[in-house]
Amino acid sequence: MQYTSATGSPSDPRPPKSITVAICKILFVSLVFYTLPTAHASTVRPDATPHADMWLAPIESAVETDVLTPFVPPDMPWSSAHRGIDIATSSTEVLAPSSGQVTFVGVVVDRPVISIRHSDGLVSSLEPVTSDLAVGDSVSQGQVVGKLADESSHCAIQCVHWGVRKPDSWQIGSTTRDLYIDPAFLLGWVEPSILWPIHSDPVF
Repeated sequence: MQYTSATGSPSDPRPPKSITVAICKILFVSLVFYTLPTAHASTVRPDATPHADMWLAPIESAVETDVLTPFVPPDMPWSSAHRGIDIATSSTEVLAPSSGQVTFVGVVVDRPVISIRHSDGLVSSLEPVTSDLAVGDSVSQGQVVGKLADESSHCAIQCVHWGVRKPDSWQIGSTTRDLYIDPAFLLGWVEPSILWPIHSDPVF
């Protein structure tokens, strides 16, 4: 069927080329944004709001300004990063940041470490810390779990390194790795402002 304009000349029923190009661009951009993986917050919590009674710093009376080196999340599980925070201290006693069960006491590379699994599934690791506790021992929040080792220093001044991870919670292809989170967020010292890169997909 042929269309005729008001002047009697044949007209093309197709829309102008400029409109067609504009529609294609809109569809392309929409498709790209729809298929992008969703970015995830770099910190993960047992729930949505902080609980001051659930977590405390592993150094008595420590405050936010005592943090010497903040948490720096890795881009990928094997990437270089700072998977915890360093807290300056004049005391050698190290406390359990939350109640739980000891899962490791020993040396990792060249530093003594103690790890505690908490009731929410998160695992705290504290170093360089020597301890008389054994795997399987239960600990209460605020309990002294060890002392800073004299022969090993993680910082320029005396400090404890506190890392927190959620085991097997970062999915990379068909494998899962531990997801490290910011301990300072658990204390309410920082906000969860950093996002995971879109090429990775942590599973909570």
